[in-house]
Amino acid sequence: MNPPSAAAPIVLVGDRFDHFSGAGLGVGVTGFAEAVGRGDYDDLAGPVQVHLGQGLDEAAVAEAGEAVERRGLARQLLLDPRDLPTPVETRAVHKHDARNVLLADFEHCGPYTFEASLRLHNDNELLQDHQAGAHLQGMVLVEAARQMFLAVCELAYLRPWPDRRFSFLLTQVDTKFERLVFPLPMQMRLTAHRADTENVNRMQFDTETRFVQGGREAATTRVAAMVRPLDRTTPVELRTAATAIAALEKAKKARPLAGR
Repeated sequence: MNPPSAAAPIVLVGDRFDHFSGAGLGVGVTGFAEAVGRGDYDDLAGPVQVHLGQGLDEAAVAEAGEAVERRGLARQLLLDPRDLPTPVETRAVHKHDARNVLLADFEHCGPYTFEASLRLHNDNELLQDHQAGAHLQGMVLVEAARQMFLAVCELAYLRPWPDRRFSFLLTQVDTKFERLVFPLPMQMRLTAHRADTENVNRMQFDTETRFVQGGREAATTRVAAMVRPLDRTTPVELRTAATAIAALEKAKKARPLAGR
C-alpha cells in the first residue's frame, strides 16, 4: 500500500469495510499495522492525524497503536486510543452480545434530548451477510435509532423503577434518509416529543433521532412505542400467540389445496 501524503489524514476502519478502504478512502486496521511494521510510513514529512472510523474495538486500536510505538512513529502518526467512543452496557439496548451494541458516549444533554455516538463493531450482526459498496447500509441506522430509544428508556425514564422489568411494543418506526453515510464517526441526537410516564402501567413514547455525519444531517428516524410492566404484558402476549395459532389452523382449512 502507498501511505498518504503528510497533509492527508488517515481514516482507520475495520477490515470488513474493504470497499471503503479499497477505494483509497480509508485504511483497514490490520493492513495499517502491517504497513507501519514494514516501514511504509517512515518517510512522512510531518505529523498525520489518524481518525478512528467504524468497525474498530479496543483490541484493534491497541494493536495499531503498539505498531506505531514500536516503529517510533508516535510523533508522525497521531493515533489516540481515547478517541474510540465508549459503548453503553448491553442491557441498556437489550443485547446479549457486546458486538451488536451500536451506541457509545451516551449522555442526557437536556430536558428531552439525548446524544450518543455510533460505534459499529467489525463483527456486528448487521454486517455479517450484507455490505455493498463503500457506504453503510440503511438498516444500521434504523437499528441504531431503535437502540437509542431503548437506551433513553433504560438509562433515563425507567430509572424510578430499578427492580421492575418492562415490555416494549413498537407502534411506529419511520426513517427518512437524506444522504449516504460511511464508516466514519457519526453522532445521534434523540428528542423525546412525548414521554408519558405518569401511569407506569400505560407509558407512551414518541421520539425522533437525527443522525449527523461531518456536520450534515444524514437521516431521521421516528420511533413510537408503548411500555408496560412485563408481568402485565406476558399473559396478554401468550393469549395473543395462542389466538394467532388458532387463526393459522382456520386459515389452512379454509384455503383450497393447490392443484385441486
